Amino acid sequence: MAGHTGSWALAYPEIVTCANMFWWPAEGDILAAEPGTGHLNPLNPKTYQVLKNVIRDMTTLFPEPFYHSGADEIVPGCWKTDPTIQKYLSKGGTLSQVLEKFINNTLPFIVSLNRTVVYWEDVLLSETVHVPSTILPKEHVVLQTWNNGHNNTKRIVSSGYRAIVSSSDFYYLDCGHGGFVGNNSIYDQQNGGDKDNGGSWCGPFKTWQTIYNYD
Repeated sequence: MAGHTGSWALAYPEIVTCANMFWWPAEGDILAAEPGTGHLNPLNPKTYQVLKNVIRDMTTLFPEPFYHSGADEIVPGCWKTDPTIQKYLSKGGTLSQVLEKFINNTLPFIVSLNRTVVYWEDVLLSETVHVPSTILPKEHVVLQTWNNGHNNTKRIVSSGYRAIVSSSDFYYLDCGHGGFVGNNSIYDQQNGGDKDNGGSWCGPFKTWQTIYNYD
């Protein structure tokens, strides 16, 4: 959350934007997302009513001291489909400020439940939508890296954060087996055009040598 929440629209359509739409890098939206991914709307107060119930239930079910709160792959075009967010942007607001509102309304609640919050690195390092480190307290936040190999790991730890290293360049076991998102037209023609990326966004296939050589 806030992205990757399209399924929530089946129960709470009023708090989800762009449900059942497919976004791919185009028109400035450089981050891809799965079909029907949907994003929670941080400007809708009901979003937090629903979320706090879900978060409380999850922390009750699972006793671990960590809570992974997502925050990866915010697709600008998805949020921009919502009239409330459109109005906010027309008055000078930014999508990064929309994400900041989301973090400010959820992070303190998760911490209040005695959990350390884990976010994907995008929340801090995304080139399009991110928040400042000032609202991500290092004593309560761990960042999980998946892009740019060693580089993003270095950026995270040099900023003072603990890191979970799960680089897609080395550790993603699904890479190279073909596209899993279902409707990426690059794979419609079996003519070898996907040779260079192994038929999936994180190709080619990661051999055990590649995985174990990652320092």
